[in-house]
Amino acid sequence: MSLWLHGDGEPLLIYFEDKSVRLCYSLMLLDIADSAQFRGTLEKGIYFDLETPYGYGGPLVEGEFSDISTRSFRDRLAEFCKERNIVSQFIRFHPLLGNHIPFNSISENRYIKDTVYIDASSEQAIIANMDNKCRNMIRKAEKSGVYIVDASISEYKPFLNMYKETMYRHSADDYYTFSEEYFDYLKEHLATNIIILYAFFNNQPISGALFLFNERFMHYHLAGSDQNYRNLAPSNLILYEASRWACARGIGKLHLGGGLSGGDSLFAFKKQFNKYGRLPFYVGRTVFNKAGYDYLLKLRKRSDPVFDIHNPFMIQYRR
Repeated sequence: MSLWLHGDGEPLLIYFEDKSVRLCYSLMLLDIADSAQFRGTLEKGIYFDLETPYGYGGPLVEGEFSDISTRSFRDRLAEFCKERNIVSQFIRFHPLLGNHIPFNSISENRYIKDTVYIDASSEQAIIANMDNKCRNMIRKAEKSGVYIVDASISEYKPFLNMYKETMYRHSADDYYTFSEEYFDYLKEHLATNIIILYAFFNNQPISGALFLFNERFMHYHLAGSDQNYRNLAPSNLILYEASRWACARGIGKLHLGGGLSGGDSLFAFKKQFNKYGRLPFYVGRTVFNKAGYDYLLKLRKRSDPVFDIHNPFMIQYRR
């Protein structure tokens, strides 16, 4: 299977250990010349950068960062990046882990928006934290005859059709229209940590969602639905049943993510499931080669006179 399955780069695992702390996190190594912003203006193999994979990530940390540990990790990471012509690092931290905190003195971190999680520690907590509208929509779906079926990732075809239709309806970027190859890869490598929940009506799937999980957490990864049945509230029922599925297996939290922007309709929909469940989402950057970073900004400006080198992106040359 190609390392470039989703066009994100070559996977790397960063690992560090000393007497007081150990950590690891996954990143994708990208040749900056392959990005759309620099195609045809930058020679390949000169500048690279690092980015955490699609979704939430960042470090798994065990122990505490002492001042000595922090300096040692920063120095070793900077040396690694200098040797490989890596200009910068961009990290999407995980709201459930709060793992931006140990990196506050390692990267420049920025709050982006809130996300939502469902407390799945008990069925009572699931119901108690919902707002009234959400409970009513779940009852409506059930009374209308909508029911939920769980399926393995090997049964992804009906879901993929609904997902692609949903992405088309929302004019989503091509990056988010995952291919069959992506789902086949999940089936081969992550089958024991994925579940698809389908909402059925009149014996036909009308909505579906794909969830990732381990023994502690569950994550709402992808969703799709048939627009003709939206009034039956199948998505509400899916998320309710997903939280019950997690609860029954001792998985304490189901992370729903956030909206496309701060407080949009998608965020409002998710917030219905736990009015106390806000979690902040942070991103971070580290610049290892300031001269290279500045050169890339100048190159962007040279090829696009309206480009703003002071734009608010964390990795500004990728705006």
